[in-house]
Amino acid sequence: MLDKAIRELDRERMALQNQEKKVIAEIKKTAKQGQMDAVKVMAKSLVRNRHAVTKMYALKSQLQAVSLRIQTLKSTQAMADAMRGATKAMGAMNKQMNLPALSNIMREFDRQNERMEMTSEMMGDAVDDAFEVCMLCSTHFTPGML
Repeated sequence: MLDKAIRELDRERMALQNQEKKVIAEIKKTAKQGQMDAVKVMAKSLVRNRHAVTKMYALKSQLQAVSLRIQTLKSTQAMADAMRGATKAMGAMNKQMNLPALSNIMREFDRQNERMEMTSEMMGDAVDDAFEVCMLCSTHFTPGML
């Protein structure tokens, strides 16, 4: 809607600028003919025309600023809507989450993890001991002794 108004203002401004060119040419022609009263009237018209063009530039700038503000507000509204959706999702997840049960699961996980580490360490020690025994056996016995 604002873009349409801006385009219409541009069209009007262009028409006024074209009219200004025509008035300047007419002023020159009339001045050559020596009709100074007509030249004064056309000069006043030219000044009014230029003033109108300047006002149209200012109005266009104001309309563009309003359009930018509206776009900013739309973006802010979209952000607020996204945050509202995220808040609802987080609320739903918080309702589903059972902290005591989750805490118990984590505690049990830690316990089982420690147990697995101890078992793994004991197995590693047992394998190391078995290799040491094999190494001792192979150093005390020669191949011909078996």
